[in-house]
Amino acid sequence: MSEPRNGPKRSLLAQERSRDTRQAIIRAALELWSERGYAEGAADPTAEEIAERAGISKATFYLHFARKDDILAETAWVTTKVFYEDALQALLRGGPVEEVVDDVTVRLCRRIEKVPRVVQRRIQRAQAISAGPRPDDAEHFGFDRGFALIFLQAQQAGQLPQVVTASALGAMFEAMLYSSLREWAHDEAADLLAMLRARFAVLLAGARAITPGAPHGPG
Repeated sequence: MSEPRNGPKRSLLAQERSRDTRQAIIRAALELWSERGYAEGAADPTAEEIAERAGISKATFYLHFARKDDILAETAWVTTKVFYEDALQALLRGGPVEEVVDDVTVRLCRRIEKVPRVVQRRIQRAQAISAGPRPDDAEHFGFDRGFALIFLQAQQAGQLPQVVTASALGAMFEAMLYSSLREWAHDEAADLLAMLRARFAVLLAGARAITPGAPHGPG
């Protein structure tokens, strides 16, 4: 009777080990790229070096990632997932929508700024190359999901009008975030947090100003 119960447990443990291994590879790769840079002609870490830093074999590395650039795309997915978890925690702490948005924005900027701009540019190029229909499953989704969660609760609490859906607002904030990230990654003088705070404030003010029956676009 115990075998059928142990089967699912073993499967869950295997999944957890797989996730832990992938995260270890990502951390190792980012550490090496941060130490050496990731520009053309730089001493690009090899798969063997990444595997050694992660404490795994080269064969295990290739079980998870066919190419080193696949790590960059995976890094982007991990960032959006953590952002969603930050949104959940910020909502549990409570407060007006402006404070919640600022909370998750500060945390996101701290996380992003730990990775050098040159690596961020490579992440953005990897995303552009793999552009296509987004899977939007439990492991892969965009920043819009976290933003939409925040705005849905704000609408339910009467802090934002419901003329525009929470998902549409989330998509707008995600688009502004990606635009700002591209600008920041190519401008060493840019302040990502200040940029996002100013632009998100404008978007929030616009969301509040929309009234029922007001035109939302051309026509």
